[in-house]
Amino acid sequence: MNAFRKLEELSHYFLHYDIPENFSQIVRDELNLDIHARYGPLKLKNPVLVAPGQMTVSLKQIQMIKQAGFSGCVLKSVVAEDDKGNCSMIKLRKRPTRVETVYDDYDENGEFPIIHWDGGLDTRNLEEYLEFASQAIRLNSLDFPIIASLLGHLPSYGEDFIEDEWIYTTKRLYDAGYRIFEIDFCPFLKEHDELMNQKTILMWYKSIPGIMKRVFRDIFVFPKILNLDYGVEFQLKMVEASIEGSADGVVIANRVYKKEFGCAHGGKELKQRNLIQIKNAHQCFPDVEISGTGGIYRGTHIIEYLDAGAKNVQVLSFLMGKVKRPFEKKGNKFQQVFFKLMLDANDGYLACLLKQREKNENSGK
Repeated sequence: MNAFRKLEELSHYFLHYDIPENFSQIVRDELNLDIHARYGPLKLKNPVLVAPGQMTVSLKQIQMIKQAGFSGCVLKSVVAEDDKGNCSMIKLRKRPTRVETVYDDYDENGEFPIIHWDGGLDTRNLEEYLEFASQAIRLNSLDFPIIASLLGHLPSYGEDFIEDEWIYTTKRLYDAGYRIFEIDFCPFLKEHDELMNQKTILMWYKSIPGIMKRVFRDIFVFPKILNLDYGVEFQLKMVEASIEGSADGVVIANRVYKKEFGCAHGGKELKQRNLIQIKNAHQCFPDVEISGTGGIYRGTHIIEYLDAGAKNVQVLSFLMGKVKRPFEKKGNKFQQVFFKLMLDANDGYLACLLKQREKNENSGK
C-alpha cells in the first residue's frame, strides 16, 4: 500500500484513539520512518518536547504530556536559593497580571497563537517547588525524560557569583533524580539594563555550566541562548562561550523581548530568527547539541528546525494559545497539539518526512 495512504489510515485511527507508548515503532513498521531524535545523551522517541512554562507546572500536566505522545518535557524554571533560603533573583518569581493570545497580522485565521504575558519564572520557593519536582520525576523514563530548568544569581561584570545558589539548588534537584538541566536565561532579563552588556552576558555563559558541573560531574547542562539585538555574531559568541564553559549543548532560543509590548514575543519572526541562529551555530560548531524553540505549529516547522541543525524542538505557545479554528482531534490540548504536529495528513511531521523521502527518491538521492 502507498505510504501516504497508510498515513491517512493512521491519522484517521488516532483521531479517535490515544497515542500508544509504542507509537514510534508503529510508525517504523507501517511507514518505514525512524522518528527518533536526541536530547544530549538521550534517545528520544520523537523530536517534540514541551518547553518550560505554564504547561509544565503541575503533576497532572506532566501526566497528560506523557500520555499525549510527546517525547519529554522541561519543567517550569525554578529560581535558585542557597541552603539558608536566600534568593538573589527573587524578583523573577513574578506572577503574571495578564496572559493573552495575540496573532501576527498575516494570521487571519488565528492558527498560530502567540502568548503575551508579564510573568516570570516559577513563583514557588525551593521547598514548595521540590515537592512538585520530586513527584514529577517519578514519571521520568528512558522514553520520556523530564528535564530540570533553573536560574540563579547573575552578577555584573567583575562581581563574584553567589555560587551557593547554583550549587545548592542543583544539588537538591540532583538528589531528587534530575541529571539534565537547562539554564533559563529568560527574556525578562532584558528589563534589567544594568546587566545586559556583552561582557557580562558572555561571563555568565562561560561560568555557570562549570560551576554546576564542578560539583556534579555526571550532569548535562544546556544554557538557553538569549535573543538579543547585538547581531548574529554575538549570538554565536554566546554559543561559543557556553561550549568554553563546559555546556553540553544549547537551547536556541528564548522569545524576543519587545518594549512596545512590555513582554516577550514569539511567532514567525522568532522562528525565522532562531533558524538563522541554529544554522550558523551548527555550521560553526557542528558538534554542539542544539534544541530548537519558537514558532512551531506545524510538521513543516519541525522539519525546518531539524534541517537547520537542531536535534529536537520544544513547543509551548501552540499549547498555551487559543486557536480560532477548532482542532480536528477531540481530547485535551496536549493530545490535540501532538496530533496536529505529528499526524496531520497534510502538513504533520510524518507527512513531511514522507514527502521528503519521495523527493529524494525521485531525484535519485
